[in-house]
Amino acid sequence: MRHTMLVNAVHKEQMRMATVDEKGKLVDFNIQMSVREPITGNIYKGKVLKVERGLQAAFIDYGGGKDGFLPLRDVSPEYLTEQESSQGTGRHILKAGQEIIVQAVREVTGNKGALLTSYVSLPGRYLVLLPSKPGTGISRKINSEEDRQKIKSLLEQIKIPDNMGFIVRTAGINRTKQEIYRDYQHLMRLWREICKKAQSSGAPLLIYQETDFGVRSLRDYLTQEVEEILVDDYETYRKMRAYLKAVAPRNVKIIVHYKEKIPIFERFQLEEQIRVIYQERVELKSGGYIIINPTEAMITIDVNSGRGSNKRNIEETAYKTNVEACEEIARQLRLRDLGGLIVIDFIDMMDKKNIAEVEKAFKKALSMDRARIQLSRISKFGLLELSRQKKQSTIQEISYITCPYCKGSGLRPSLEYAALGAFRKIESEAVKGLYSELKITLPHEIASYILNHKRPELLRMESSFSLTLYINGSTEMAWDNLEIQQTFKEKIIDKPPVQIETAAKTVETPPIIAEEKTSGAATETPAKKKRSRSRNRRRKPSEARGESQLSANASAAVVSTKTEPIQEKDPLELSWISLTEEIEHEPRIDHDLEDYLSSETQADEFSPPEMPNEEAVEVLPIIVAVQADVIVTDRETKTPAVADKMPDDQKEA
Repeated sequence: MRHTMLVNAVHKEQMRMATVDEKGKLVDFNIQMSVREPITGNIYKGKVLKVERGLQAAFIDYGGGKDGFLPLRDVSPEYLTEQESSQGTGRHILKAGQEIIVQAVREVTGNKGALLTSYVSLPGRYLVLLPSKPGTGISRKINSEEDRQKIKSLLEQIKIPDNMGFIVRTAGINRTKQEIYRDYQHLMRLWREICKKAQSSGAPLLIYQETDFGVRSLRDYLTQEVEEILVDDYETYRKMRAYLKAVAPRNVKIIVHYKEKIPIFERFQLEEQIRVIYQERVELKSGGYIIINPTEAMITIDVNSGRGSNKRNIEETAYKTNVEACEEIARQLRLRDLGGLIVIDFIDMMDKKNIAEVEKAFKKALSMDRARIQLSRISKFGLLELSRQKKQSTIQEISYITCPYCKGSGLRPSLEYAALGAFRKIESEAVKGLYSELKITLPHEIASYILNHKRPELLRMESSFSLTLYINGSTEMAWDNLEIQQTFKEKIIDKPPVQIETAAKTVETPPIIAEEKTSGAATETPAKKKRSRSRNRRRKPSEARGESQLSANASAAVVSTKTEPIQEKDPLELSWISLTEEIEHEPRIDHDLEDYLSSETQADEFSPPEMPNEEAVEVLPIIVAVQADVIVTDRETKTPAVADKMPDDQKEA
């Protein structure tokens, strides 16, 4: 059957390759995104970070985002060193810090790093070179015994090093000795360049990267059925033509540069067929359908009859639907590049002959697949299990990302469920009683549901907890998410009375005190760090004499500064003089008095008695009362000087 290969490489962000048959049906498909280039097949020079004996594997730093995983069974003997032991001989092990050449076998998936191997393989057009494995082999896809014998006779005529080997690919059927030998020389030249680069550089390092997308398409997808190759990008066309000229000169004439204005895939009407690849449900011509559901552990495929139940009985309906599904399942496995464990649930059939026919049809459909497949039989439950080699990431993994809203589940909570969940979160914040205001941002639908269906509950919540609720809708808010902004209630702090401080600030400081401060400041020594001492400590005699003399001098200074007509002074000034004498042992309120008493000796004389804060607060009103009606005592005569507020008859007495 005549096939046509189409290469769409105009947009470098996304390059696509498709193979179609004569009827325009999609046979093969491959895609590459520039933001996620594949690493499968790349060769690195890495360094052993750690060897886990329990896992029988080693972790390799090869320069990628995550460390690679290297099973010990895939370590070439040339990298193993003999372990020293007391008996003289030990087992061969891989040491940490050792440099090793590895090749990526599997892409990085989720939290799993890339799977690596030290048995490097270089694929060509007709051969696969194995630098670390001696011997030759032939692809299992070549079933004809005649073809296998012909290939063996050609391999005997090619001389290769003893420590190397190669495998003939399926494309090597009916090829001449000259074509196979040309491909072998190309691969040997490439391997020598890789070894030279590895010896001249340190780890970690990318030594060899897989070839261009167009060249790789020729190498992996060009078959004998392909009679025409159309490429819409000239640079890609030039590289593909050069590759064919080197490895398959007789195929150079089939490659053509596509120059028409109509997009190449649109001309062959492939866009709709490609869109089906990304869908979960695939329709069958008979009216049935299949459901493909990839999971973490396996890929499940379910076959359903749907509307295709117009046969004579249920057995015939099941048989016809299963046979049609076999061909479509094999095609979808190729197009989507699904790998790993795959379980197919066929429609139950009672006739064993029909079961055998379905198995035979499915095996024939899988014969076109290039990947290695292990197939089982249909069980009594109607299940068929197979394992398919995963060569690269699936089409969905390359082109799609996980949905940030459903996290890949494909489901989301219903409106009622999401609204009630949001209301409960609002209620849990309100009952704390700490906030005066809550601003809630929700998706529009959920916000509308709460405001319309939970209005009485919201009003009751506001009145019970003395808060205000603001509920807003947002188009950017993800479903089942909400954002709450809290405003805390203001706390009322009880402060002590400030009447004495206010009175002290409004009263002008008497000149007498100012003079005392000035005279004291002239003789005061540099300020030292005050040391608290116990009130009960016995003072030294010298300290007591100094303090008594200082007290006498201070009293004399106060008396000498008092002029004869004391009554002529402002009564407020007299009140301050008496106040300073009466509350010598009380805490000083005026800041000038605090500065005057800042010296070390004066601090000892006028230090206030220690008392709890509650007692100090209670004393303040008493001080204010004394200040309101003051009696000044004359220190010399010991007779009270009555304030001007006294009646005249009392003054004469």
